[in-house]
Amino acid sequence: MNEVIITRRRQHIVSGWLLDGEFVEFSSEPLTEGSLVGNIYKGKIKNIVPNINGAFVEIDRGRLCFYPLDERRSKEKLKNEQEILVQVKKDGTDKKEPLATENIELTGEFLVLSSDRSFVGISGKIRDKARREELKSLVSGFVTGDYGFIVRTEAAGAGDEEIISEARTLAERFIKIQEKQQYLKPCQLAATNQSFSSRYVFGLSPGQTDRIVSDDGEICRQAQEHGYQVRQMERQDQSIERAYRFSHSLEEAFHTRVWMKSGGFLIIERTEAMTVVDVNTGKSIGRGKKEGHIIKINREAAKETARQIRLRNLSGIVLVDFIDMKEKEEEDKLLSYMQSCLNRDSKKAAAVDMTRLGLMEITRKKVRKPIEKEDFL
Repeated sequence: MNEVIITRRRQHIVSGWLLDGEFVEFSSEPLTEGSLVGNIYKGKIKNIVPNINGAFVEIDRGRLCFYPLDERRSKEKLKNEQEILVQVKKDGTDKKEPLATENIELTGEFLVLSSDRSFVGISGKIRDKARREELKSLVSGFVTGDYGFIVRTEAAGAGDEEIISEARTLAERFIKIQEKQQYLKPCQLAATNQSFSSRYVFGLSPGQTDRIVSDDGEICRQAQEHGYQVRQMERQDQSIERAYRFSHSLEEAFHTRVWMKSGGFLIIERTEAMTVVDVNTGKSIGRGKKEGHIIKINREAAKETARQIRLRNLSGIVLVDFIDMKEKEEEDKLLSYMQSCLNRDSKKAAAVDMTRLGLMEITRKKVRKPIEKEDFL
């Protein structure tokens, strides 16, 4: 079973990717309660003011926003009471109305779909020419006359499948918004670009996950709009906590000591330069033949280390101090096994080598910062 669990905790929306009954990734996004930024409305023009080259558009009953006409691409003149699709670009203040635009942007983790372009733009912070060309090639096939894409800096370290999946998801969403607005009455919300993005579902398209599970009605509604299978649970009786031990799993992701089923444990410590993992036999010592037992513990530790790297979103260099093995052949087998465990990661990760001191060196691409306790608990 491949599920994404989403719930609200304090001022964040927290999501966890549950794969075969075990959490493999967590994500947290801050809530922007009360903000209209990113919301898309079928608005109605109420007043065109030539001397400020702008128009006031009603997006909700009695709620106006300001639309600057100098950014309008179409040569068609606007008229009062005309219906247009707009997106809120900036929240209003006590003295100013919210700012709106006809340029619809849908933001993902790696890409931004924009109706203001019909080509692919690459972030200037991605300087590797070969990678720029690769990213442009991946996304170009999704460009139409109605929209193009901006490739964000975060895409540099992302996998090709993640980029393609997000481009497809954003394109499908844009089409659905265009279809929906044809049936909406004026001054109605067509979509929100804040509460449900690809970041909540780890870039998984509807076909890549069995279902979304949430105790938030609005999240469930938006997930269904995006084509996901949904299971809604009750918030009052803490159904998610009981069914998935959500808080317990989150807390474990911040522990320095991680116990394994055999009785051994890992000590995981982050520094500015790297992350160090120390493998200990713990309570498992003395069971079975010593050398065979060490190999078994190390394999279990390799699997759990790979899961913890992904779960905590660790990146850069990770050094793992396994229990010493006598044979070089066993070290090579362990290195190979570790790579097979890392291959399940959605981010590029590699078991590089064993150092002269017997430490295994692992590298993982940085896409987001490691998870922090204050964002979750």
